[in-house]
Amino acid sequence: MQKIIFPEIDLTGVKGVMIDLDNTLYLYDPCHNFALKSCFEKFFLGKMSFTEFADLYKKHRDEVTASLSPQGACRSRLFAFQHLLEDMQEKEAYEKAAMLDQLYWHDFISVMKLEDDAKKFLEKCKDRSLPICVVTDMLAETQVKKLRKLQITQFIDYLVTSEEAGREKPSALIFEVALKKLRLEKSEVIMIGDDEKKDVVGAKNNGINSYQVKISKEI
Repeated sequence: MQKIIFPEIDLTGVKGVMIDLDNTLYLYDPCHNFALKSCFEKFFLGKMSFTEFADLYKKHRDEVTASLSPQGACRSRLFAFQHLLEDMQEKEAYEKAAMLDQLYWHDFISVMKLEDDAKKFLEKCKDRSLPICVVTDMLAETQVKKLRKLQITQFIDYLVTSEEAGREKPSALIFEVALKKLRLEKSEVIMIGDDEKKDVVGAKNNGINSYQVKISKEI
């Protein structure tokens, strides 16, 4: 069983915290796999194998990400489903894609679970009255739904998405938006996330001290 492990984080002198959401506060892959299987069984069962569907979906997701990056829309599952269905020459692909998008996120969010280390860290920040800003590459509405499901809105003071910033991490702009909301300087905050390039190096390149969480198998 996998879990997310937080490193030892020195909060001495820290006045605010930036933190990633996906694969930092919860495990992404189990939720994605569950949701994708639901979409397959709803529409694609009998038309192809799940492996074929998963490969097609990934192909179109990658194409959407590449064509629309760095906008938040590059994360759209609806566009990925729409392009996949259009490639299959399905009629009214846009309508079916919208239904699949809703199903995907409904089932994805339904199985999300807050990681133990993440909860402990958020509680530690709360005890120290440190404001927290989630900094994430995704559409804002989806990320708000995730925060609600994880039941951590009482810990999260601000949210910055790539949809709002117009840029994905490691762009300096998304970190600048977060700093503006926190009303703090770079030297006063830290960034925590799972992605070495986007979260850790991205923050450091923008003058922000950063820490990387790890995904490990539970002993």
